[in-house]
Amino acid sequence: MKHVTHTIKPYWHDGAWVFDDPARDWLAKPFVTPFGMVDQMLRRARLQARQPFVVIVSDRDDLRPGYRLVLDRIREDREGHWYVWDTTEVLCPALIRYFDAPPARIYCLVTARRTPFSVMQPDRGDARRRLVARDVPTRLRRSR
Repeated sequence: MKHVTHTIKPYWHDGAWVFDDPARDWLAKPFVTPFGMVDQMLRRARLQARQPFVVIVSDRDDLRPGYRLVLDRIREDREGHWYVWDTTEVLCPALIRYFDAPPARIYCLVTARRTPFSVMQPDRGDARRRLVARDVPTRLRRSR
């Protein structure tokens, strides 16, 4: 099995943490379930609630220093592969697709995000967020 490291940039949209992956034509894919787990993770990484962040996921423990967490696979059912972090069971429906086979452990590095924008429209209550061209996949940009 080849080594996998992938960077995702979750954001808050319609009451859930989601992420985009233009290379796979994914828009607003759920990050993990339950969503409360993300709030716990942000607090431990010393980030603010709903603060944009970056997660580097890997099947090996060779990530750079920072707040790291490990998801251990515990079972598989109709919904997908379940992992446990701390005492919370986590379903990773889209994350697992980055790996050829579900790894026994998923290593994650959590850091603050410098550009808090995404392809999706901002939530109604979030007037500060705006779309920036560098965050829009090339295929979605208007040609001049």
